Parts: sequence; structure tokens; C-alpha cells
Amino acid sequence: MKRYLPLVFLLTMHPSTLLASEKVKEEGKELVEQAQERNNIFALPSFEMKASIRIDNKGEPLEGSYVLLWNGPGQWREEISFPGYSEIQVGGKGVVFIKRTAEVLPLRIDQLRSTLGYGSGTPHPSFIHVAPGPGETVKKVRDQKVDGSQATCVEIADHENHAREVCVDRTTGGIVRQGNFADKGTIVVGGKLFPVSLSYTESGKRIVEVQITELKTTESLPSSAFEPPNGAVSKPGCMNPSQIRRIGPGVPPHYPEPERRSHVEGSVAISTVIGTDGVPRQLQVVSGVTPGLNTASLDAVQQWRYEPATCDGVPVAVETVIVVNYALHP
Repeated sequence: MKRYLPLVFLLTMHPSTLLASEKVKEEGKELVEQAQERNNIFALPSFEMKASIRIDNKGEPLEGSYVLLWNGPGQWREEISFPGYSEIQVGGKGVVFIKRTAEVLPLRIDQLRSTLGYGSGTPHPSFIHVAPGPGETVKKVRDQKVDGSQATCVEIADHENHAREVCVDRTTGGIVRQGNFADKGTIVVGGKLFPVSLSYTESGKRIVEVQITELKTTESLPSSAFEPPNGAVSKPGCMNPSQIRRIGPGVPPHYPEPERRSHVEGSVAISTVIGTDGVPRQLQVVSGVTPGLNTASLDAVQQWRYEPATCDGVPVAVETVIVVNYALHP
């Protein structure tokens, strides 16, 4: 009889172990949902944000300003201003009016939007769309220290097993971003959390810096503040559409032999519009390396496909910048 006791013990313990695991996953899901709501300043009826911003401009710092006026999803206005560049976006019900001094979306402006963690484009990672979406499930939950903060990190994966991790500060209940992002300090407005200082880094160097100088709730702002500028172009859209997601394995970029032999490495940034069908269009290199690497990147990206962004469940086209990295390993 003794030889069967271990087997019986395992069989009786397995269901409770499984239940405990599923309970932890459900708690992880709820934690991320609560953190998303905690950071979602766009749940406020009206607010005003101002910030000083700095970007790396070919090795030199370039300082500018940022303003966001929010009267709800049907009335908002965003202004970005740098010496030599300006952009205004005004949002209405299901439409966005945009006017900028560049023909295509610059790489640094796309990175600025990512740094802010929200926007009419596709910030990564976002403060707004972090909870598990349709087709996503919680895989793991673990506690760890992130950028000096004690956090609970939740691994979320889709049906193609593409995984991402969302970390939540155990003290504040807010989202702690990792990777290229470094956020410092916290401001509380209307019960919502937002970082005071946000930055985006590459190879340890700060490429984009945002310092919030004012964030306050307001009375309903006058409609005159949301008049589209003269010459603005309109398109379907909203503030904070769902994020695009690449589907399928995609065609890997080809490493041209001349560049390989010469040990040429670098990153190619391509401005594009991801259509409502998930197809990249209007591809244009905004930061390149060599003609060979640039062409190889364009050839690959135009064959990639995405799950399109949506506004209230309706697919919309969004601008973004896709970066293709080339590195030779010994």
C-alpha cells in the first residue's frame, strides 16, 4: 500500500494547486485593470496639461513646449512646438484635425508620443491600454523591484503567444514602465495618477524628456478653444485608439551582403500609416543608414500585416514610425 501513497497525495493536491494558480492569475488581471484606471487621466471630465519637452536633435538638445486641453473624448486639443517644428491636433466626435509643419511624422515626435504614454497614435507602452484585451490571458504574476520600486509584474500573452509585461507599483497602485522608459515622481489630479517626469532612452542616452509643469482639473473649457486651425487635414480617429499589433511572423528584413561584409549596423526608421485593413502604406524613411539597409527595410515592412487600431470598436488608420534594427553578432 505504501508504494501508492505518494501517487494518491499528488492526485489530491493537484486540483487545489491549479485553483491557486488560476486565482493568482485572476488577481493579476484585476491588479492591471485597477492600475489602468488609476492612471487614466482621460476619465476626468476636463483638465489642462502643460509640459516642457526636450528631444535629441542630431546630438544636440532641442527644447520645446507641450499643451493638452481636454473636454472629454469629443473635444480636445494638443499642441507640440519646437524651433522649426509645430503640430496641432484637435479632436471631435470620431474625427481628428491635424496640422503640422512636416509632411510625415518625424521619428522624435513619434517617440515623444510614446514617452507621454497616450495619444491619437500608438504609444508603446501605453498608460491607457495595458489591461488584457480580447484574446489575451494572464500567464505569470511575480513580485520584483523595478527602477527602485517594489512592483507586481503581470505577464500577458495573446493567442499567438506574443507576450508583454505590465508592472504595478505596490505603494501607489500606478503603472511602472520598463525598457526604454523611465518615469519619476507622481502627481495626483482628480484621484488619477500621472508621472511628473517622463523620459525615453536609447543605449543609456535620454532621447526624449518630458517635465510636467502643470496638470489640473478645470471647469468645462469653452468650445472656442477647440476650433481646428486653418489648413488642418481631417481624418477618422480619436484620442487613445487601441494599439496596433503585428500579426503573423512577418518577412524578416534582408541584411544586404555589402553592408554585412563592411560590418555596417544601425536602425532604419520608417514613417507609415497602418490602414484599417492592417496594411502599412505611405512608407517613407525618416532616419536611415545606407541605401541598401533602407531599401531592405522598406521591402520587409511593406509585407508586414497588423491588427488595426480601433476607436470604439471601429477600425481607424493611424500614423506611426516603425524602426528596423540591424546588428551583427560575433
